[in-house]
Amino acid sequence: MLTVAEVSVAFGGFQALKDASLTVGAGEIVGLVGPNGSGKSTLLNVIAGVHVPKSGRVELDGRPLPLGSIAGVAARGLGRTFQVPRLAQRLTVFDNMMAGAGNQPGERLFDLFLRPGTVAEAEKANEARAVAILKRLDLLHKANGIAGALSGGQQKLLTMGVLLMADPKILLLDEPAAGVNPVLIDQQVAFLKLLRDEGRSILIVEHNMEMISSVCDRVYVLDAGSMIATGTPAEIRANDDVIRSYLGQPA
Repeated sequence: MLTVAEVSVAFGGFQALKDASLTVGAGEIVGLVGPNGSGKSTLLNVIAGVHVPKSGRVELDGRPLPLGSIAGVAARGLGRTFQVPRLAQRLTVFDNMMAGAGNQPGERLFDLFLRPGTVAEAEKANEARAVAILKRLDLLHKANGIAGALSGGQQKLLTMGVLLMADPKILLLDEPAAGVNPVLIDQQVAFLKLLRDEGRSILIVEHNMEMISSVCDRVYVLDAGSMIATGTPAEIRANDDVIRSYLGQPA
């Protein structure tokens, strides 16, 4: 379980987060929504090891995460995507997938020269894993194409695939539906539900409430750095505080 407890972050005199808390259980998809500037990206960056909070804690399975260490957090089993896909645009789709693999003994000189069999075995396993994931994403037919030639929605799917190559326990997804056509959003939703059924935990930051409603088990709402509501998607849609936060008017 991912636990975020009373996290506060300030940038100079600006209070970006105020005692923000949330949990993501095993095999659960949790949404994080809120108006622009509410602190969603800041909270995601705290969890991912980018920002060190002024106070509060973040734990995975009861153990504190090494906040402020992106590599340390990733090593504990958290992986994230970004609103703008970060891919090697001039490499093939398959090469991008292979770059995301966690088990790469060929990067170590000792293994490369003295344990070539181990390196070859790991490479073969990574290739098989990449093929399997691309099949699930319906991108295998694009494997030899340049990543930069994919549509925006396909690039969002590919970033999920690259993330899965490292086999993370927790997936942190930053606006996966932004700029994506409805057909590919439906494909994302179906894929995320399959991952949940396999026991993965997912935290989604998203503005698309239709996607949030169709895929999330629970939703948290941030406004001006504070959590103002939590509940099922149906409960959030009917919450007066949430309506006022989004619309700026009485419910």
